[in-house]
Formats: sequence, structure tokens, C-alpha cells
Amino acid sequence: MLTRRPLILGALAAWLPWSAACAQEAAPGAFAGEWNGVLEAGSQRLRLRLVVREGGADLYSLDQGEDAIPANSVRVEGDRLRLRFPSINASYEGRLVNGRIDGVFTQGARLPLVFARGEVQAAPVQPLTIERLRALRAEAGAPALAAAAAHRDGRRLDLADGVRVQGRSEQVTTQDVWHLGSITKSMTSTLVARCVEAGAVSWDDTVGAVLAGAIADMRPEYRDANFRHLLSHRAGLQANLPITDFVRYRRENEDPREERVAFARQALRQEPIGPKEQSFLYSNNGYVIAGAMLEAKLGASWETLIRRHVFEPLGMASAGFGAPGARAAYDQPAGHAGGLVGGLRPHLPGDAITDNPAVLGPAGRVHAAFDDVLKYLAAHRDGAAFLNAESWRTLHTPPFGGDYAMGWVKRGDALWHNGSNTLWYAEVTFDRTSGVAAVAAANDGRLQRVTPAVGSALAGAAAAVQTG
Repeated sequence: MLTRRPLILGALAAWLPWSAACAQEAAPGAFAGEWNGVLEAGSQRLRLRLVVREGGADLYSLDQGEDAIPANSVRVEGDRLRLRFPSINASYEGRLVNGRIDGVFTQGARLPLVFARGEVQAAPVQPLTIERLRALRAEAGAPALAAAAAHRDGRRLDLADGVRVQGRSEQVTTQDVWHLGSITKSMTSTLVARCVEAGAVSWDDTVGAVLAGAIADMRPEYRDANFRHLLSHRAGLQANLPITDFVRYRRENEDPREERVAFARQALRQEPIGPKEQSFLYSNNGYVIAGAMLEAKLGASWETLIRRHVFEPLGMASAGFGAPGARAAYDQPAGHAGGLVGGLRPHLPGDAITDNPAVLGPAGRVHAAFDDVLKYLAAHRDGAAFLNAESWRTLHTPPFGGDYAMGWVKRGDALWHNGSNTLWYAEVTFDRTSGVAAVAAANDGRLQRVTPAVGSALAGAAAAVQTG
């Protein structure tokens, strides 16, 4: 069970397994030329251009730059087109119908995508209602789905639908607590900013300077990586430890500091994926190392530090770690995963597996009620006095290019992130220009099913408070 990388077209690493050779098995025929479409990926709507030619095909994401995304496999079989895009681990299958290509784009989730000749405009996002939320939940087959949004001027939306545990009757409420997964990463970055302002650490503190005493055998390539590299996934680190090594670390641990050093040692002895700053790979390892550095500098666990310097100052009383709820109480939503023979299996408090090991806390183990999540998002949206203007700029600006800042993905004027521990899925966003902050989540880790529903709920909630 690992926290997940945000699902963003064009942002996945090019090492993902597909052959790089282009294999076109038939001439493009009626598919030749330029096509346009809009991919509605939950909360994200991307204008896409597809160019099919003799010998290959290229996809362009017009809202994410001008670089071509080449297909390595182009198959034309009568009125059907099949494409694979290895650099983003995606594929497209479509059929030519009445001058359009009706099909499905797959990148983690399966999303409908229609291409047509000429320009195509995205339909406006519809404000979320309880009826729409229920329909999204039913379509995804999730036990529960919830969303909330707040405007700077005080407008507010809170909606929830479904049950806390599949097969039971307890209904979710708008006050329930949800697991946030990798949304935790921006909170860890915010903690670093608070500690920088307090003079306890520096953005330029390096892994070697802080951890060499405890990890003398780290690879030399990582010694001069600093907090900026770690928190923007630019340290050249691998994404995770081998899954088989996770059994070494306790699921629950009141003081994980010793295990974090052990985890950091393993990560810092792995071969780099490339030069720091130039190489981007979404890395849970980097956030655990950043947490270990904070612990070494401040003499307290990451859990203690983030409560003291982030949760308490922002009044986030519901924020905590691991799966929410008490054993056998059914007082909070429980996470769910697909069963071995289909269907859904709840993972209840007290079960063997309810979350990642505690050592991964800085990368993705926070839970909170939506009211507290919105307090946190509002602080970022409004540049609250909680941090100074320079710190907010640092957190919200990609330090080495691209679209990934410090635990945030830039989407135009908005900042966004998602998270999953494979039992839950959540998304958050805020936009300083529109004045909106929003959160949505499902207690279901089947990402192919729930990603579109949660993303659509997020976008609809934001639209509801933006329009009033």
C-alpha cells in the first residue's frame, strides 16, 4: 500500500514499461490529419490535439505546454484506432463514427474522450448538488463520497452521501473525517516553511550536512540535495523502497524517528534515477527523508512537529494520523479495497492493514474533517499571516521548472493535489484569483472507478461556491 502520484497527463516518468519503437500496423486512412478533443479528468479539463500521419501519431496537451507526446504504437483496423503513449503510460482506443472518433483514454482511470475536426470547447462545469453527488457515487460504486468548498467571501458548500462501511447502515456526515493520503505532502512542506521562519532549519540544509552522522554510507549523489529538491521531487531519488521491504516497518508507531532514519538509509543507498534538479520523479522517499531531517534538527518526531507548528496554529482539531475512527465503533468512514473475488472489502480500525506504515507519515498519513481541510486551504489561498509572503511564494512556485511546487501541482492560477493509500482517494484545490478552496474524497481505493467521481465532485463544489 503506497501513496499515489497525482494523475496528470504528461507528468508521469518516461521509464514506464512500453516499447519505445513505433509500430504502425496499417495506414492512417480516414484517421489522418488533425483532431481536437477535451479530456474531462474529474477536476481537470484538458484540451487535446491529436495528429495522425503516415508513420506515427502525436498527442498535444494544449493546457500543459507545446511538447509532442509521441505514440509508440498506432493500430488502424477498419474504423478503429488504437494508440499507446509510453512517456505518460497512457493509451487511447476509438472508433470513427459520423466524422468523430468516439473512444476511451486510459491513464490509470478510463475516461471517455471524443475527437473531432476543428476546435472543441469544454462544457462549463455544473455546480455540485446533492443529487449530482449521489449520481457520481452510484456511478463509481463507492460506499461514500463527500465534497466541500468555501469562497473567500464566506459562501460555503458541504455535501456527503453514502455509508461509512459497505454493508452497514451508518451514514456518512459532513463532519466525518477522511484520509488525505499524499495531500499530506503540502502539509510537510508547510511545516518546513514554518521551521525556516523560526530559524530552526534552512531551505538550503542538505541531506549530507543533516543526516551524514546517522547515514554515513549514503550515496554521494544525494549529499548536497536540500529541502527544495526533496519537496519538489527533484533530488534524483527513486519513488519508493521495494514493496517487500515495507514489512520491516510498523503500521502503528508512537515514535517513528528511528525507523525513519532506517528508511532514509535504504532510500539514500538506492541508485539515482538521474541528476538532481534535471530529473523529476514523484518520490515518497524524498518526503520521508525530509521528515527525518526535521526530526534530526528539531529533536522531536514529525508527528509532534506538525501538530505543534501546523495543525494547532490553524485550529485543525480533527487532524491526526492513520485511518480515522475507533475499533468496532463505526464512527468514521473506513477505507475499502477491491476483494479477491470482486466487490469491496472494508479495512476497519484495528484490522491488520488500514494504512501505510507510520514511517511514511510525512509523505501521506494525515486524516482530517473537511472543515479543517478548508481552514488549511484557506491559509494557502489567502496568504494568511501564518507565514510571510516569501514563504507562501516558495511553497507555491516550482523551484526547478515544471508544474510541481512544494507538495502542490500548478493548474493555471490554481494549485491542486490528490492522495490515496489504496483504500481512500481525495483531492484538494485552491485558487487565489477566484477565491475558492475545495476538497472531495471517497472511502474507496479503486482509483480507476473513483478518480473521475472525486474529481468531478471537487470541480462541481468549487463551481457551486464560485457562482453563489
